[in-house]
Amino acid sequence: MRRRDVIAGLGAAAWPTFAAGRAKGQHRLGILLVYGEAHPDSPVIVDTLQESLKRAGWIWGQNLAVDLQYGNGDAARMRLQADEILAQKPDVVLAQGIVGATALQSATKTTPVVFMMLQDPIGGGFVTNLSRPGGNLTGFTNFDFILVGKWLQLLKELSPGVTRALALLNPDYRARLAGYAAELSRIGPELGIDAQIAGVHDAAEIETAISGFAAQPRGGLLVLPDAVTGIYSQRIVDLAATCRLPAVYAYAAPVRLGGLAAYTTSVAQDVERAAGYIDRILRGAVVGELPVQASARFTTLLNLKTAATLGLTIRPSLMATVDELVE
Repeated sequence: MRRRDVIAGLGAAAWPTFAAGRAKGQHRLGILLVYGEAHPDSPVIVDTLQESLKRAGWIWGQNLAVDLQYGNGDAARMRLQADEILAQKPDVVLAQGIVGATALQSATKTTPVVFMMLQDPIGGGFVTNLSRPGGNLTGFTNFDFILVGKWLQLLKELSPGVTRALALLNPDYRARLAGYAAELSRIGPELGIDAQIAGVHDAAEIETAISGFAAQPRGGLLVLPDAVTGIYSQRIVDLAATCRLPAVYAYAAPVRLGGLAAYTTSVAQDVERAAGYIDRILRGAVVGELPVQASARFTTLLNLKTAATLGLTIRPSLMATVDELVE
């Protein structure tokens, strides 16, 4: 288990976390990330957060002590990390994803928590009202369940022969699972796709699910937003390539690792917005009065090399909608 006090400067240095208490006039920020340090989005999150808060006047290691934890997708580990963060008496904590938010919600009913990269905050029980959360949690959602339709449509446009789709997701968060399952059942038949969810917790279950699904033809993958699919994104990309399955991802990082395509939000933009709430809370805003906000801008990424390897012909009309080409 690792704890970090991060000081100013890109490529932040780390100090022991159980050092002396905060300096006079210094505020404290806790950060609980669901990713590990090796995940390609981790430096994006940390650097963007540091720079965004610096622009707001908060300098890491000077007027803002920062306790940064990497959960690496392990829910049990993150519950312990949440307790450790809270033991340092932070003024506010940033939680990534449903796993991070769940760990913090279970650990405190008073410390302000700003979540990001989370889906269905009401159904998941994190807030009771989007416009006025009222408790100690608020933040930013990135994907609504209706985006399943966009992901399935993109898969069909990329590979028109697809008639079966396997969506990968950690099944432990029941409200989220039910939300995605309902949309897959509703949208799939409209596109001529028989879509199902494979509940996965680790690399072995991911490999079993994908390999078994690939035994039948005309299939494609949807990699839903989740800690498990994020942590094992490279393995999923590799399995999709081995099994020659077209795959659409909820995040950009897998496409840059060799995945086929994504329809997604900007991680940096999500972090910048969360930093705005952190700044406001540090300056005295009441967390329960800050509305939950949703991502408003989405982008499409396409890996041309992967498309070519799969023998896909990208229609000009689809190419015109792509925001970023990975070659």
